[in-house]
Amino acid sequence: MDFFQAQDRARRNTVKLVVLYLLAVISIIVAVYLVVIIAFGYAGEAPPTETVSERLWHFDTFLTVALIILAVISIGSLYRMSQLRKGGSAVAEMLGGRKVEPSTRDPKEQQLMNVVEEMSIASGVPVPDVYVMDREENINAFAAGFGTDDAAIGVTRGALDKFNRDELQGVIAHEYSHIFNGDMRLNIRLIGILNGILLLHVMGMILMRSMMFSGMRGGGGRQGKGGGGALAAMMLLGLALVIVGYIGMIFGRMIQAAISRQREFLADAAAVQYTRNPGGIAGALRKIANTKKGGKINDGHAMEMSHMFFVSSFGRLFATHPPVEERIKAIDPTGTAQEERKKKSIQEELQKDRVAGAADSSKQAGVAGHEALKPEVILAAIGTMQREQIDRAGQLLRKIPPVLRQAAHEPLDAEALIYALLLAAGDVKETPGWLSDVHGAEMPDRVEYFVRQLGRGRREWFLPLAELSMPALRLMSKQQYQQFRESVEKLVKEDQKTSLFEFALEKMIVRQLDKHFSRSKVPKIRHRNLKELGNEIQVLISTLAHAAEKDSEQAWQVGIKPIQQFLSGDFSLLPEEKCDLDSLDRALTVLASSSNPVKKYVLTAAIHCITADQKISLEERELLRAVAEAIDCPMPIG
Repeated sequence: MDFFQAQDRARRNTVKLVVLYLLAVISIIVAVYLVVIIAFGYAGEAPPTETVSERLWHFDTFLTVALIILAVISIGSLYRMSQLRKGGSAVAEMLGGRKVEPSTRDPKEQQLMNVVEEMSIASGVPVPDVYVMDREENINAFAAGFGTDDAAIGVTRGALDKFNRDELQGVIAHEYSHIFNGDMRLNIRLIGILNGILLLHVMGMILMRSMMFSGMRGGGGRQGKGGGGALAAMMLLGLALVIVGYIGMIFGRMIQAAISRQREFLADAAAVQYTRNPGGIAGALRKIANTKKGGKINDGHAMEMSHMFFVSSFGRLFATHPPVEERIKAIDPTGTAQEERKKKSIQEELQKDRVAGAADSSKQAGVAGHEALKPEVILAAIGTMQREQIDRAGQLLRKIPPVLRQAAHEPLDAEALIYALLLAAGDVKETPGWLSDVHGAEMPDRVEYFVRQLGRGRREWFLPLAELSMPALRLMSKQQYQQFRESVEKLVKEDQKTSLFEFALEKMIVRQLDKHFSRSKVPKIRHRNLKELGNEIQVLISTLAHAAEKDSEQAWQVGIKPIQQFLSGDFSLLPEEKCDLDSLDRALTVLASSSNPVKKYVLTAAIHCITADQKISLEERELLRAVAEAIDCPMPIG
């Protein structure tokens, strides 16, 4: 199963969760209704002519109970979901996480940031916000968010202090698997559902305590017979809500466990596949197994969020994950032959499920733009990563001068660095004077300094530096971001033309920052068939074909061939004057509202087109990255 199928599977699982949720709510309504009828309907004597079934069914009462229960659960769920609307960062902050500044000087936090950045560059996933739960001394970690654009990764202080780099890399790779597979959105929705059911339990406790207080204050003998019966009925109703809410939570835990169990095995195997180092994640699991309290989280929200963690945050009685020992046996390369077969079986399942047809490691090197590229290899690399990609990302980041990497981690310098990247990649020779009017007198000096540093370096650093700058830029206020966006647009237009790098950078900003600052929304799916998108695909493939260094017609034919059978009409290569970046931008806006299968076909055609001459130039790579950013697909930079 590839990235696109995994995302669709996550959406289908969300539908299943909604169905289970509705069944649970219906069961709760029926249970509470029966308690109400028993408590109040049987309080008095029934007419001789009324049957038991007639006494049990009162539509008005059922409707009242249903509306009240639905209101309570909905309020609880919507309240929690509204708290989490910011995505992964909201979950991390609710758990007491502290955001790690990209410019941190703490060696352990620097190591954590380095691991996260390497994997983001290697996979094309935006660099997530990183959090440390300083109050948690036990070992655990999590990934949370609605999608790749608002993801956050958190680790406990115990994990940060006790893991070596290999173990930390294995755990982070495990969490990246959840990001690739779209598991996070389901996890957040499950949190909202559990909170709605928990609210019933809380209301029952409040009702019981208020009735007990009322009974004590009224004095047991002073109440009439009817008053005592009503008090008992209300106590019974409160007890029922407590029990129903508790049972609902137990079923919720069962849903958490059902969702988590197989996913954790697959994510472990994915971590081994990504890092090609089973000892890393196995060592992390062993340290958790040898810790007295394992992965226990002390925060009050730990139970409702247990399904998101690397290992269960509660004891075995409430465990939502497979036992740590089983997970170690599944990936431990030094186990028995039977354990080896189990590990191999899980890894083979993951391999078939996600990257069927991927080439061997020597061919994977082609993703970086070497000779003899295969489109299937590049397509298989979307939404996953290999050890070679991680190593290349690490090498690339180490080649970038420390002054530029440090600038990418500081909010003000990151802003200046983006302006410098635009100037260094374009035809503007001098820093525009208006920058000082908008951003202060120091900004032009910082920009010019970074332009000089970039001039001494290599163009292949530009996109990775922009990617590394995104977390620091997310620290801006909305007003600062508004000024930044206006300045970026003005710089792009400064030389009266838009380069491919400028186009790619703008798409990166739109995808990763506009959504963060609520300037854009995720487009609704409007197109599920390629036949509806013939004109847009024609513009896209024609633009890519003209970007080829040699034969545009050949590139067009190679690109259109894989999808031609799904198009209606006869399309040909458009003349170059009709393939400007404005036309491409409009086409990509339409393509962004396509379903995942359609996006996969679009990227298949695009990749075939740019690899028609068996190589990928820097400009083609930047254009392909822009396309992937525009339609919200992770594409490795290098």
